[in-house]
Amino acid sequence: MESEIWATFQASRGASATFFLAMVVAIWVAARFCSVMVEKEAPVSAKVICSVFSLSVFAMNWIISTSMANQLIGHANAMASLGESASPMAKGFAAQYGGEMATMPHPVAIALLVSGFLIAFLPLWMSPKK
Repeated sequence: MESEIWATFQASRGASATFFLAMVVAIWVAARFCSVMVEKEAPVSAKVICSVFSLSVFAMNWIISTSMANQLIGHANAMASLGESASPMAKGFAAQYGGEMATMPHPVAIALLVSGFLIAFLPLWMSPKK
């Protein structure tokens, strides 16, 4: 049973890597859109649309980050349910990542998301010093 849990965990890691790359690309796209708005001296309506897009990227990445954390927790809880038949590695994994399902991302992921949002959002609304 443990080998099946490890196999599903390994399969989910590929999806998590793809999601992480999508998060980074989405942050970059939001920042790029906003920098183009600043360069073109876009009207306020365009800045508002770009701000909503940046906020949407932040919110979607929040959901993805929480989901990725819950993949770890779910697999760790499955390992913990094996009890004494689990290998030492599975027990360590369960001790490290097991517990209640996450309702928000890890603090490091939150720092990434907030900083990415601010990189995209702030240049739109703060006038540069010339």
